[in-house]
Amino acid sequence: MDNNSILNKFDIIEINNNSRITIEDQTFCEDQEKQYKEFIEFADEYILYLNYNPLFNKYYNSETLIKEMNKNKECNKNEFISNIVDHFRDEYKVTLDYKIIQQKYNIDITYNTIIDEIIEQLEGYNFTDKASKEIKEAFKDEVRGYNGNVKAEIKKQKVIFDSFFYADTWDKKYGGEPSIGYNSTNGFYKLLKALSHFEQGSAENLYSGIYSKIRCEKGDKVFTTHTMMCFKAESMKIFKNGKVEVTFLTNEYAQQFAKEYCGYIGGVN
Repeated sequence: MDNNSILNKFDIIEINNNSRITIEDQTFCEDQEKQYKEFIEFADEYILYLNYNPLFNKYYNSETLIKEMNKNKECNKNEFISNIVDHFRDEYKVTLDYKIIQQKYNIDITYNTIIDEIIEQLEGYNFTDKASKEIKEAFKDEVRGYNGNVKAEIKKQKVIFDSFFYADTWDKKYGGEPSIGYNSTNGFYKLLKALSHFEQGSAENLYSGIYSKIRCEKGDKVFTTHTMMCFKAESMKIFKNGKVEVTFLTNEYAQQFAKEYCGYIGGVN
């Protein structure tokens, strides 16, 4: 087979990003683009009409109307981009920046171009691996001290975090009950997200109910042992002094979580 024949075979191969997204994602993107293009087509016809049929009176004029329609075109372009980016961000629980894409492209942008940019932001990962990386890195940052050391300790089946949160005791002065400090709830969100991912390998949070209790409840409903009822993590105990103990079903699970999600490199007590 000569070189020209080989090149001809490559010429008939259509390369696009649709193979890297699901049929459901593609359908969503195509619908968004259809609606966006319909608007752009209408806007262009509207502007063309005003150019050939100028209007001027004390209430409006063609120049102002055309200017406003061009603004609408730009706004809808930005909305078209953000709708698609938000879809993938929400569907796959990954961090994506739609503003970069909005600033980079004009109204001629297509959903395939937006997918190109989204895949570029994944930095070589697929959606699942990117979400996993972000969950692990977020919790590693949470438990890493100012000196770079991990604020975690392993004791057999337990991973212990001292001074993990701040307990708000303001209400206690007035006969109320202590609660988790508002600034500390985000740390619990990252911890529960990490534990959930460790359990099932998915970005969906199994422990949203526990998080809701930590964020909204007070007293013994919070400062107690929260049962996980899963195959790897058994429970999470929250102490009023800021300590959190996560008990796993085996020593091996405790070590694995500490290393993969906390960046722990120390020994086991």
